[in-house]
Amino acid sequence: MRKGAFRMADAITWLRIVLLPLIWVYALMGDGRIVGAGLIAVGVTDFFDGFVARRFGQVSPAGARLDLIADTLVLLSAAAWIVALDPEVVGDNAALIACAFLVYLIAVGIGIVNLRRLPNLRLFSSRVAGGLLYAFAVITLIGGRYDRLLLVVAVGAFIVSCVETVAGELLFSVADANIGSVLLEWKRRADISTVQANGSASKQRSQAPTANVVGSKASPISSIPTDAAPTRNESRP
Repeated sequence: MRKGAFRMADAITWLRIVLLPLIWVYALMGDGRIVGAGLIAVGVTDFFDGFVARRFGQVSPAGARLDLIADTLVLLSAAAWIVALDPEVVGDNAALIACAFLVYLIAVGIGIVNLRRLPNLRLFSSRVAGGLLYAFAVITLIGGRYDRLLLVVAVGAFIVSCVETVAGELLFSVADANIGSVLLEWKRRADISTVQANGSASKQRSQAPTANVVGSKASPISSIPTDAAPTRNESRP
């Protein structure tokens, strides 16, 4: 049953990937509302594949890699759909989008070149940025117009998440880990190092040789002769 549940989680992830070419057809036809609805369906599959994997305890590195690939394809596709159907988004915000894309490429490049894999640190900031970008894409595609404030907030959150990913890669030399936050992970590792250092010092003190000499603590005892004081039975002159 557990093994079957894991296959179901993978099947849901594959469904997300398979949906993309179909959505692309409508994007090329210029139907933004269908593309937005398809993006909602993609988001539902993204929720359920993780839920099924966690619910049945079948989370695995292979499933996480497949999910990361699917998420990356959705991100790139959604960006392309926005450009194709609402080109004014890029025209009005070219510098901001270019900066975000550059930071994203740096994060991906460090992961691939130094760590041999796509970065997937599962950060809180990445989840926030993904939710904001997803909301912006759906609202823009279905509504046919974009909210510049929402775009700035979403792209800004995305840049922050990419910068935090780069920091995590460089500081901890990992590309796939459930860190949550670089600051929290740094504090956690610092606490572990402190505990280990204290434990090592305590162990060294317990193993150090100690003096065990009898009479090392002075306790002088005066020798008092028993016949020094006269007793009642003694004869007196």
